[in-house]
Amino acid sequence: MILLKISAVLFVFLTPLVTIIISRFFNLKKFGLNFADLAFPLFVLELYFITDKAYYHSFLPQLVLALGLLAIAITIYFLKKKRSFYYPKFFKFFWRAGFILTFLMYLAIVIGLFLKK
Repeated sequence: MILLKISAVLFVFLTPLVTIIISRFFNLKKFGLNFADLAFPLFVLELYFITDKAYYHSFLPQLVLALGLLAIAITIYFLKKKRSFYYPKFFKFFWRAGFILTFLMYLAIVIGLFLKK
């Protein structure tokens, strides 16, 4: 269990660090990509693996539900404020907001892992 806690904390720091290095090394900024675009799927995988080992079930369904609610909220925002819906702009906004949501959920999982007895 201690190894799982150490790896969970290391993932918080190593995933953004590695994705920043990859995005700068391959100059992904010219394609409109930043580190969050690469780190989002990695955090989803890490959330799945850590929760699958630490708890009785994975928290992946809760993440999918939260991302679905995020997509609905972003769609409502675009339709109310912008009065239009442009799919590429929605997808980019959703991907970056999904990264923030997943990162915060992962941090909550790591904190919960340390509070678990």
